[in-house]
Amino acid sequence: MTGLKKIVERFRYRIETAIRGKSTSPVFSIETVLLVLSIVYGGLMCLRARLYEKGLLPSRNLPCRVVSIGNIIAGGTGKTPMTIMVARMIRDMGYRVVVISRGYRGRMEDSGGIVSDGRTIFKGSGDAGDEPYLMARILKGIPVVVGKRRYTSGMMAVKRFNPDVIVLDDAFQHLPLRRDLNLLLLDSRSPFGNGYLLPRGVLREPVSALRRAQVVIFTRTSSAVKPSIPDALPDHWPVFYTRHVPVIRKSGQGDDTFLTDTMDMSILKGKRVVAFSGLADNLQFFDSLEQAGCRLDHTFSFADHHRYGRNDLDRIADATKEKGADAIVTSLKDYVKIENHSHWPVTLVTVDVNIELTRDADLFAARLSTALNGIRYKKD
Repeated sequence: MTGLKKIVERFRYRIETAIRGKSTSPVFSIETVLLVLSIVYGGLMCLRARLYEKGLLPSRNLPCRVVSIGNIIAGGTGKTPMTIMVARMIRDMGYRVVVISRGYRGRMEDSGGIVSDGRTIFKGSGDAGDEPYLMARILKGIPVVVGKRRYTSGMMAVKRFNPDVIVLDDAFQHLPLRRDLNLLLLDSRSPFGNGYLLPRGVLREPVSALRRAQVVIFTRTSSAVKPSIPDALPDHWPVFYTRHVPVIRKSGQGDDTFLTDTMDMSILKGKRVVAFSGLADNLQFFDSLEQAGCRLDHTFSFADHHRYGRNDLDRIADATKEKGADAIVTSLKDYVKIENHSHWPVTLVTVDVNIELTRDADLFAARLSTALNGIRYKKD
C-alpha cells in the first residue's frame, strides 16, 4: 500500500506541475493530454454560456435583489472574506440580507438547508461545508443557507427570512440564476494562472467570460505592483483593488458561537510556532505568518477541505512538544473542523483574513448601492 501511495503521490505531483507550468512540452506528454482535454472543456463552457445568453437554457429570477461573488479560476482568490465584507456592507445600508453558498463537500450540498438564522447555528461544517459554516460563525445577524441549486435555496431563504438582498458565494459560473450585480475576483499575483483552461491550467472559463462581470476586484494587491487590466474587460467597467489583512480570530479554547472579534497579529511577533492548514494555498498562509513576525519551527500542509483525524492532531501536538514551540497556529477554516479538540500542549491561535479596499471604498459602496436600488424583480 505504501508503494501504491507513493506512485499516486508522484502522479498527483506531476499533474499539479503540469497545471502550473507555462512552458511547451513534447507532443507525447501529460501536458499534451491535458491540453486536449482543456480544449474540449473550453468549447463546452463557451457553448453553455452562449446557450444561457440566448435563452436556450433557462435562467430564473428570485423575488429579491441578488449579488454574486465569484472568480474564473479553481482555487482561492478571497471569495469567502469578500462575501463576508459585502454582506456586512449591505446589512449596514439597511437591507435584510441572506448569504447563500453551495456547501461544497457538505452533506447538505444536494438537499440544501439553513445553516444559521443569524442568531442560532443549526449545522456544523460536516453538514454545511467548511466555508458556509465559517461564514455562519462570523456573520452574526445574517442568515446563511446552502445548496448547489441556488434558485431552490434562494426561494427557501425568501420564504424563511424575506430578504431584500441575497449574496451568492462562489456563483460566477452558476448561470441558471440571474443576478443584479456580478462581482468577479482576480488574484493580482496570478489572475489567470498559466493561461490554460482546466485541466491543463486553473481557468474555469475562457478569459472572455470577464465580460459577464459588472465589477472586477483584484485581491492580494500590493503598493509595489499594480495589476494590468485584462484586455477582455470593457473599458468602462469599474475595477477595484483589495488587500488581505491577517487577523487573529481566536486565541485559546472556549465555545464562542460567533467569532466576530479580532485581535492584531502583533501578539505573535517573535513567537516560535508550529503551523498547520488545509487550504487551497497553504504556502500563502505560512508566508503571512512569517510576515507577521512568527518564527515557524514546523509546518504541516494538508489538502484543501482536509478532514482531520486523531492521528493528524497527535502529530501536530508531538511536533510542538519536540520543538518547544510557544503556540500552535492554524486558519479559521481549519479551526472550525477541530474546535472540539482541546488537548493541545500550548495555546491554539486561529488566524483569519479580512479583506480591505486599498482605495475608492466610497465608490465601491456607491456601485453596490446603485445596483441594489436599481432593479426589482417579480416572482417567476
